[in-house]
Amino acid sequence: MTRINVLFHSVTGHTFKLAEAIAEGVTGLAGCAAVLKQIPELPGIGPVTMAALGDRKGDFAHLPEATTDDMLDCDGFALGTAVYWGNMSYATKYFLDTTANLYRLAAPDQPAQPNPGMFGKPVTVFTGGGNGLASEPAILSVWTALSFFGVTIVTVGARLPEVTDPKRHGGGNTLGAGTFSRTPGTRPSADERAIARVQGRALAEAARAWKERRRD
Repeated sequence: MTRINVLFHSVTGHTFKLAEAIAEGVTGLAGCAAVLKQIPELPGIGPVTMAALGDRKGDFAHLPEATTDDMLDCDGFALGTAVYWGNMSYATKYFLDTTANLYRLAAPDQPAQPNPGMFGKPVTVFTGGGNGLASEPAILSVWTALSFFGVTIVTVGARLPEVTDPKRHGGGNTLGAGTFSRTPGTRPSADERAIARVQGRALAEAARAWKERRRD
């Protein structure tokens, strides 16, 4: 079984719902399983209030909290983040800043080296943002951090018309799925969920192939 971990930071629940759609895309491919985990919140830091945390707990409070081991103990992973000022959220940044365990120890006079178990591992990134502004640089900020581990980035690309339709108003682009959480209508929208499912399946296909190559 190819295991995909879907790790996400969500405050209002919109990024969580997008994570669910990513997981649906993963499990739609034979032999693939998805595990949803929430990136731990950092109460008292940034714009998040305990009241906001309470509003969102009903949706995914039952899900376990992610650790950085969840980036290693899988065949591929998706990472979802809220967008803050064109960047990943502070909780996601803190999470990635604590990935020392993904490096293997070297001799005392040598720098630590990336864990070879990360080399080539397929990963993908998605976002949830208020009005959708700056989702692309937010995804790129996560890519920059992940590039240190030698992973393979999986994008949405132009796999389906929802991504390239100039008349569509919603989240998601060639880099990854997204949702506009502060616009009218139910979010994520049907189009936004469709993009996320395609992204999840693309990740699963890459992860399954990566696992098979490692087995040979």
